[in-house]
Amino acid sequence: MHLALLHEGHPALLRIEGPAGAPVALFFHPFPLHADVWDEMLSACAASGLCAAALDAPGFGGTPPLGRPLAMEQLAALGACALDALGARRGAIVGCSMGGYAAMAFARLFPERMSAVALLATKASADTEEAKKNRERQAQLALSRGAGAAVAEFAPKLLAPDPPPGVRRRVEELAARATAQGIADALRGMAMRPDSVPDLPGWKAPALVIGGEHDQLMPRTELETLAKKIPKARFEMISGAGHLPFLEKPSVVAPLLTAHLQIRVRD
Repeated sequence: MHLALLHEGHPALLRIEGPAGAPVALFFHPFPLHADVWDEMLSACAASGLCAAALDAPGFGGTPPLGRPLAMEQLAALGACALDALGARRGAIVGCSMGGYAAMAFARLFPERMSAVALLATKASADTEEAKKNRERQAQLALSRGAGAAVAEFAPKLLAPDPPPGVRRRVEELAARATAQGIADALRGMAMRPDSVPDLPGWKAPALVIGGEHDQLMPRTELETLAKKIPKARFEMISGAGHLPFLEKPSVVAPLLTAHLQIRVRD
């Protein structure tokens, strides 16, 4: 089912699977996709007895763009709004890539509301100046030539060089629902994010870090930093996967994720 949220006067779409009143796992999606990218993970979590919910970030899927830089703190606050709508005081937070940046902002703003966390293909460090300039170039490309131009440049790097059949087409279909304004807003918001590395040693929630062996966007060293800095974090590298390990290797990632969330949200 889907639930329409209203946060600070702006609508947002929340997808929900699983029993009402069950412990909540909240998912933040990667750029430039939307909540449906989590299909298999939501189903697996729901089957394990969790209430799994995934947000469409502003400008993606069923949520209209803000028309201004999408700060990761804004996404985190939208996540807190989603927990409120579900009647949940706390929840497990799951984020991939951009969604991982949102998860780190959530941990900074609402640490008492995070019962567990899973970070996939993401990093805690801030953008370099070169990376910020490239994001701005991509933002201007989206606004001047349309969402498709920016997606065409970015999407091929989301997967391993030889992804499973049908996965590349699925990524293209998911990315087709990104708006040009949403792409520009998200790129500019990601460029603004602070360095979260100093925050990691203070995290209390049990953490699972997942990477893809053939990730073309996220260096392994960034994932290792997360695993080393977060107390007692568990690190799993998925063989043969790229930047979207949960989509490329769902039968491998789903058991890891559900086992971590099932145990931790009930602690």
